[in-house]
Amino acid sequence: MSAINNDHNTPMDLESNQQDNPSLIITQDTVASLDRMVYWAKFLSILGIIGVGFMLIGAISIAFIGNNLLGPEASGISLIYLVFAVIYFTPMYYLFQFSKHGRKGLSQKSQHHTDQGLIYLAAHYKFIGILAVVLLSLYVLIFIGLFAAGIGLASGYGI
Repeated sequence: MSAINNDHNTPMDLESNQQDNPSLIITQDTVASLDRMVYWAKFLSILGIIGVGFMLIGAISIAFIGNNLLGPEASGISLIYLVFAVIYFTPMYYLFQFSKHGRKGLSQKSQHHTDQGLIYLAAHYKFIGILAVVLLSLYVLIFIGLFAAGIGLASGYGI
């Protein structure tokens, strides 16, 4: 391990090098990859926003039409759809903002817009990560609840 530390790639040297020279070299391959990322991010964000629109239409439809068919339960279902639409809109908004700022940063060679785009991309992934943790926790709680209910039912039947 000491032979590897003799070169200038130790963590201490990398940190001091970053402080002395904060610039980053971006190659044409990197720009081409960012360009493809921006394209697909815009495509997926627009599809996601259209999906949010369908969720809102579904929530409104269930609220008005479903109330006659299902009764008061329809308003609860409608509210759930509305909450999911709001939750789903947030990462799609971040993704769209990444594509908008990223495209402007690449076309105008603007550091500010490129930075803003990457900030929105980080916010998108942070939101998705937090949402994944929340959903996994919810799944665990549902599993525990179903398991407890199954044990309660089984003991009630003398099994």
